[in-house]
Amino acid sequence: MVAGIYGTALTILSSANPKLAVTFAIPFSLLGLLMVQIYQTINSFWVHRADKALDEGKVRQIRFLNYVPSFIVALVVYGIPAFCLVMFGKTWATAMLDAIPKSLTTALEVVGGLMPALGIAMLLNYLGKKSLNAYFFIGFFLAVYLKLDIMALAIFSATIAFLVFINQTSKTENSNAAPKKKVRRLTLKNRTGETEEVAAAPTGSSATSDVVSASNYKVQLSKSDLVKTWLWEQSDEAAYNYERLQALGLTNMMIYPIKKLYSENRQAEELKKYMVFFNTEPHMVGPIIHGVALSMEEARANGQEVSAEDINGVRTGLMGPAAGIGDTVQQGILFPILASIGATMALEGNYLGPVLFTVLFEVIIYTIGYLMFMYGYKKGKESVITILKNGVINKVTNAFSIVGLMVVGTMAATRVAVDTPLVWRVGKSTMKLQEILNSLAPGLIPLAITLLIWWLVAKKVNPTWIILGIFVIGILFSYLNIFGVVVAK
Repeated sequence: MVAGIYGTALTILSSANPKLAVTFAIPFSLLGLLMVQIYQTINSFWVHRADKALDEGKVRQIRFLNYVPSFIVALVVYGIPAFCLVMFGKTWATAMLDAIPKSLTTALEVVGGLMPALGIAMLLNYLGKKSLNAYFFIGFFLAVYLKLDIMALAIFSATIAFLVFINQTSKTENSNAAPKKKVRRLTLKNRTGETEEVAAAPTGSSATSDVVSASNYKVQLSKSDLVKTWLWEQSDEAAYNYERLQALGLTNMMIYPIKKLYSENRQAEELKKYMVFFNTEPHMVGPIIHGVALSMEEARANGQEVSAEDINGVRTGLMGPAAGIGDTVQQGILFPILASIGATMALEGNYLGPVLFTVLFEVIIYTIGYLMFMYGYKKGKESVITILKNGVINKVTNAFSIVGLMVVGTMAATRVAVDTPLVWRVGKSTMKLQEILNSLAPGLIPLAITLLIWWLVAKKVNPTWIILGIFVIGILFSYLNIFGVVVAK
């Protein structure tokens, strides 16, 4: 985006041949990469300020931290260079690029390649179960050996999760098919205060006797509440960062419904579950996840057996498929078609070309996003009640956790983007450390880094110290030629 906008602006300012725009854009693309690295790295600090604010019960600070610091960083990192480009032209921009040592740019790229490991480790710490952690490694090595993208991995993991779910359900049904024990009758008061007679479940049964119909919830979200939450969701990337990506923005989105559903003394604690690594297509298909999460949050607020882990298991399990569909449709189909129409009109001298493209694109993605958000809430609400009544919440959670862990494994393989350029000579032979590691198993460095940081997070090491460690090690190891940036093939 920086290359396109700056290159176009400079072409117009210099009255150059439009064919030179691409030539002008090349140095600005390098500047753009540096801008992104600075912006997304600095934004990681606001996430930890938000963690501290929630620990202290200061919910209102989340909104401030989501918008104000990241706006100031964007103004400095993106706004000032843009202003200077227009004010001083090509000479200033070229001089600034030349003044940045290439070694420093490379070192910052290494830091950017390491930083996602912290967000992934924190998510693993939230999702991980000893009985399921193996699925993380399965996802990781499927990505490095078979080069499966996140959509293919999501489909594969969903199939495995479905088979596991069916197997667990079959075992439960078989155990329930055993001769029924005589049960005594109990008189219980339900959530509405009415007395009802129910059969006490035999020992070991998963039957749930206190599931409340959604229509009888004491606290419910209105249509207006849902619309307001959807509107807050549109800024989920305001403080986008390398460590936890959309986490702070989505925590900001959930402030309104959490305040409606929970008493003041629970609000900060309930928001903490959203301060984990999360990333999906934000505006078109991704909102369905937030609708489902809201329905589960509503059930949790009404005393149903829905844990924070259940909600995050579902969110993590769905974010890969939603991103795969949303990004493909939006960036691979919708955007190119509408942009081609708008660009053609613009080349013919019609100023409405870019306007038409922008308006149509925004109307389509936000309309679909709104409908998906509401659909996720409606269907999620029905599903939550069903699985609670059937007593299969743990099986469903495990199924989504399998998908989530395998998707996170793929993220560790692709987002922790560092390798080693170390080379040494033995006699007349040249030994490349990365090639040796690849002969053992590809991706060992990203895996080792992720596991190390996961261990530190599990030991409750302050994430701020981990970030500082990533900065120091990333820059130092880059200058020592131990770590390098993975080159896209």
